[in-house]
Amino acid sequence: MSEGGQHGQRIRLWFSWLVVSALLGYGVAQTVITAAKLFTS
Repeated sequence: MSEGGQHGQRIRLWFSWLVVSALLGYGVAQTVITAAKLFTS
């Protein structure tokens, strides 16, 4: 059991980074879309 602990922690670390980058990417996309709507209208 102790062997898999560090591996699981690494996966959790990667998963957390994936979630953070996805949220950041979504926020940037929303900002760009909103800006585009403002500039084009």
